[in-house]
Amino acid sequence: MASALVPRLVFSIDRILGSDLERPGNCRKLHRPWAEQQQQHMNAHRSTSNWYVGRRPRTAFTNSQVNVLETVFQVNCYPGIQLREQLAGRLNLEEDRIQIWFQNRRAKMRRSLRETRLRLVQTAVADLGVRHQVEGQLKVKRDVGEGDLELAQRLASHL
Repeated sequence: MASALVPRLVFSIDRILGSDLERPGNCRKLHRPWAEQQQQHMNAHRSTSNWYVGRRPRTAFTNSQVNVLETVFQVNCYPGIQLREQLAGRLNLEEDRIQIWFQNRRAKMRRSLRETRLRLVQTAVADLGVRHQVEGQLKVKRDVGEGDLELAQRLASHL
């Protein structure tokens, strides 16, 4: 009986998102200035570009710019704001593009180190597998009486 006295709340996606307030019959409208800007931006660039709304075009670095950035990266892979601003002035780039370049370059370095470590582990595991196989074969030959100590020593020295 108590549940009949409590007003029941109605939850809907339209109400949660506020889209039921934007219908023409409603007196309230949500304040969303970014939606208007996006619509204007989208209409202005719809025919000239296929980029997503708000996405900036990709920066194409020249070889000389990359060479300078790589040289700086070898000395300091975490340049401060002053160094990034100096680079921006010299390379005719925006500072935030230089910051992103260094972030991407550090990620590339970490990925490269991870791949190198993986290759080293794979090589070590493969070497262990070969060594165990050769030792197993030598043991079988020794047990049978056909083992040659000199041959075993030569095989072991190559591993």
